[in-house]
Amino acid sequence: MDNEAFKKRIIQLQPGLQKVAESILNDADRAADAVQDTVLKIWDNRRRMNRVSNLEGYCVTAVKRHCIDLLREQQPSIPIDDEALMIADTVFDDNFEERYRQARALIDQLPVKQREIILMKYEQEMPNAEIEKALQISSTNLYTILSRAYKSLREAMDREKPQQS
Repeated sequence: MDNEAFKKRIIQLQPGLQKVAESILNDADRAADAVQDTVLKIWDNRRRMNRVSNLEGYCVTAVKRHCIDLLREQQPSIPIDDEALMIADTVFDDNFEERYRQARALIDQLPVKQREIILMKYEQEMPNAEIEKALQISSTNLYTILSRAYKSLREAMDREKPQQS
């Protein structure tokens, strides 16, 4: 296949590759970046693609692998602050009810799926495997959702901190 034909075929595949990446990453922008990175690698190796009998299958597999690698590399930006969320804290003090109310208000602002998983994990004390089973999601998807929830909570807590003079 010459360069122009290869280019046209790859361009035709991109919408499908985008859907595959979005289904794994749950983020259209990250998915677009992942597809672009993968397509560039495939383009760089286009001369070897003559040996590939199913270009579409090859591209889909390459996108899936790249997305999974991205998820594996992903770390929660900052671990959840259990004291601030009052989920694991067993020390009751004069400010307990107020801190709990504030933490719960932050949790209630999360997107539905993130809120649901945080409450299952910390209020219902469900292990990850049970959450995955109950919601019929993969461990990778659970990790991604939790990571986003932790990040959102951290950012919300940072916004609510009094500004230092």
